[in-house]
Amino acid sequence: MATSFKTDIAPMFAPYRANMMWRFDITDYDTVKGSAEIIYQRIIGNPSFNQMPPPPMEPLSKAQTDLFLQWINEKFPR
Repeated sequence: MATSFKTDIAPMFAPYRANMMWRFDITDYDTVKGSAEIIYQRIIGNPSFNQMPPPPMEPLSKAQTDLFLQWINEKFPR
């Protein structure tokens, strides 16, 4: 099933909007698309990057990180 920013990615990030601790505008398609690789490294917990979302928030689930990667692999559908 195809992903989209509007129906899959934006809602996944919506709980974090108030904190905006991600240092990215996670509500903006162009920003998330342009920062997708960095965001992905952060949400999978790559130790070379600051974790997103930051502790004490719970990390995204494997299903959520897989969905984000799928969105990247599908070339960022809106």
